[in-house]
Amino acid sequence: MEKDLLEVERQHLANVLKECDENQLEDVEKKFALLYTYDAVGMVGQNRIPYEDVKRCSQAKALLEYSEREQKEILNHLKAFEYVIKEAKSKTPFTEEKMKDIHEILVEGIFQGGVYRNVNINIFGATHQPPDYVKVYDRMAKFFTNLQSFEGNPLELATYAHASIAKIHPFVDANGRLAKLVLNYFLIQNDYLPISIPLEQRENYIEYLEAFKTEKDLTPLMNFFKDLLIKRYDETLKALDV
Repeated sequence: MEKDLLEVERQHLANVLKECDENQLEDVEKKFALLYTYDAVGMVGQNRIPYEDVKRCSQAKALLEYSEREQKEILNHLKAFEYVIKEAKSKTPFTEEKMKDIHEILVEGIFQGGVYRNVNINIFGATHQPPDYVKVYDRMAKFFTNLQSFEGNPLELATYAHASIAKIHPFVDANGRLAKLVLNYFLIQNDYLPISIPLEQRENYIEYLEAFKTEKDLTPLMNFFKDLLIKRYDETLKALDV
């Protein structure tokens, strides 16, 4: 039933966009990019810059009350999301090189991006911990092979790609933001709207992600994303005064 509702909402928006004012749509998309950046950067709990300041940073490019790294994480995420939108809408295949390019943009000016980690890392509070660094190359090679042969609908594919990167944690930092951008890469590539995981739903998100990491069960996370998609379509239609 939910899948049917998602497709109904999706088709409704597609019809609306044929006659929609471009400036109005651009405004909706800009607001989403800011909210998405606020949620994604704030998810790790180290950079909880208020939404209004995220907006100010995107305009002023510099806020004296925040560190250089905090500001770069915001600006880099906005830039990376723009890149993902452009590449995904162009139907550019998602490759290992593409993933590394996205990661490089995310951490530009902070540390060297696009290079797999050569140290072990732990995720505080997580039941499942990322694999030993010596296994990262093999795990990522298997992941990209699995993408090529994946059988499932676009939402299942997007969820699998997101969850796999989150599980492997191939880089030293910014894996969560990368995984969310990859989720949206596949959604946009398959003509869905991108979504953001609200900070207030962080605990639910982690619970569903852990179900995949420990039990290889993708369903809870996929249903979570489906609900977010339906809400995103509903909010977009309302914002366009439909």
